[in-house]
Amino acid sequence: MYLNIRAFTPAQKRSAYERQKGKCSLCRKQFQEAEMEADHITPWSEGGKTGLENCQMLCRECNRRKGAK
Repeated sequence: MYLNIRAFTPAQKRSAYERQKGKCSLCRKQFQEAEMEADHITPWSEGGKTGLENCQMLCRECNRRKGAK
C-alpha cells in the first residue's frame, strides 16, 4: 500500500508506460520502463491528482528538464 499521495503506484506507472507504448511523452524516444519516471501532467502544486489520467512517463532527461522550468 502506498501512503505517499504524490507518488504513483507501480500499477499506475506500468499502465501509463503501456499506454505510451514505451515512448517518452516529450522527446518521443523509446525507453525501457526502468529508464523512465512517472510525472504529473498537471503539476501537483497546481492541483493535479495522482491518478492514471494525470500520469505520463518521461525519460529521466526530459523529466529533469521539465522540473527545472
